[in-house]
Amino acid sequence: MNERIPIDKATLSDLMSRPIIVRIVTILDITSLSILELFEYGLTINDINFSMANGVIAYDKAGKRVINEETALGIPLSGDYYYNFLSSKIKLTELGLYILDTIKSNQTELKSSVPDEQISSDADPRHPSTIS
Repeated sequence: MNERIPIDKATLSDLMSRPIIVRIVTILDITSLSILELFEYGLTINDINFSMANGVIAYDKAGKRVINEETALGIPLSGDYYYNFLSSKIKLTELGLYILDTIKSNQTELKSSVPDEQISSDADPRHPSTIS
């Protein structure tokens, strides 16, 4: 699973156009989170699996996983299997970091291309421009 997935420009554009990929890379950013923490952000197991299958995220190998000697087909027979799965840390791969950097640079370019005169103030009373 450590093999690199060759990515062409069409595949990269397709991944970057998918809202779930953008959401996952912005949630993970630099840190690694557990699968359970990703669920708290409203992501589903299908979203996580899709991102893993496309090489955007991967298990963080730095986290120590407990190996149970009693296994069937590689799955521990204890009830801790699901806990271990949900507490597994997920991190961005090189591809995920590249997508994140691209998103951040696009946001920076967009902010810098808008002149200050075109930025309107909110009617929200908590907006800084309404404080006198």
